[in-house]
Amino acid sequence: MDRTITTQKVFGRRKGKPLSNRQKENIQRYLSKYSIFNLQTGGSFKLEKIDPTDLFNNLKDFELEIGFGMGHFLFQKALAQPNVGFLGCEVFENGVASLLTKVKEKNLKNILIHPGNCIDLLDNLGNAKLNAIHILFPDPWPKNKHHKRRFFTPENIDKMCFALKMGGSIFVATDIEEYASQMIRNMKYRRDFEEKKMLVREFKFPLGNQFQTKFERKAYALDRIPKYMVFRRVADG
Repeated sequence: MDRTITTQKVFGRRKGKPLSNRQKENIQRYLSKYSIFNLQTGGSFKLEKIDPTDLFNNLKDFELEIGFGMGHFLFQKALAQPNVGFLGCEVFENGVASLLTKVKEKNLKNILIHPGNCIDLLDNLGNAKLNAIHILFPDPWPKNKHHKRRFFTPENIDKMCFALKMGGSIFVATDIEEYASQMIRNMKYRRDFEEKKMLVREFKFPLGNQFQTKFERKAYALDRIPKYMVFRRVADG
């Protein structure tokens, strides 16, 4: 298969508190089993074009979460929708270890992860097969000088468009009003996407209104009201 190498850097915290012995063992023993890309000697990944239909047996619908944090949303979605294949990407080692432990315990067959650069994944996934891409509370990089580090850029929107099937949607949530405004501006004049109005319970389907991520709870605790946005692909990019 053709190999694609990305040079775009993605920013984000990679390590937190030390992993438990159990988490370390699960990464050592099971990361290769649940990895989207083949793990090579030395710990690097063989980046190559991938097709979700080749990754999951007998599944036809596929969703991706970019920056899954500790993996709670992705894990619950995979549990609730066994007939959907879920892909997850995260650079934070503790989050990868947490999700991997839960997936291994439940022996889930419909979830695979890439513990690395999400651009690597998108660049090798541009085959219009995804039903949905979820980006929940991405790092807002609040300082003006760091805004260039934000993920939701025109270039990355192009990459997501290529990965989504026609009618597929980007689901994005943020509690930073200025970042939400930037996202809407980036999408406003695109002919390949239209904003779709949804209730919060529809946005979170099938988990329900009561489900909240860590950063969602934190937002409400700080009296910040999250904005939930859905952008549906309606044309070629």
